[in-house]
Amino acid sequence: MLRKGLTVIFCAVVFSTGFFNTVKAQSFAVYYIDMQKIINESPQGKKAKQELESKIKAAESKLKKLADEINALKKELSSPLINEKGKQKKENELQMKIIEFRQLKQESEQMVAKLQKKLTAKIVEDVFKVVEKYRKDHNLPMVVERNEGGIIAADPKYDITDKILKVFSKMGK
Repeated sequence: MLRKGLTVIFCAVVFSTGFFNTVKAQSFAVYYIDMQKIINESPQGKKAKQELESKIKAAESKLKKLADEINALKKELSSPLINEKGKQKKENELQMKIIEFRQLKQESEQMVAKLQKKLTAKIVEDVFKVVEKYRKDHNLPMVVERNEGGIIAADPKYDITDKILKVFSKMGK
């Protein structure tokens, strides 16, 4: 009899605990943001993009100038009027320009990648601060990033991207 009573109590505790955990899980919501949208549409993101594009154009301009010099040297080398000594000098000059072009291209690509990483990291850091404050102010249990959070499908009512974008954009003005 005592054993049967303990079994009933044990089952009651297990089932009631499971029941209450289910109720808690149903009230828990995960909110999410789309960081890429915030970066692309915020004034801070647009400013960073302009800065990056400006650096890219400057690098492209230098590379184009060097490419033009290389093409001019190639044209001079193809001239039948050039003597052997002049031809050797122009070939050496051409090789140096090609090396310079490759180095400049590599340095430019590295500079652009580094700058993009730096600008994006700053924006992401600032957005995280806004999200954390918003989460606390609105008593949200959790906020994840849509693309990095592995979200396949979600109810749009839990998307707070536009709200965060609005707050973040005000900071950039």
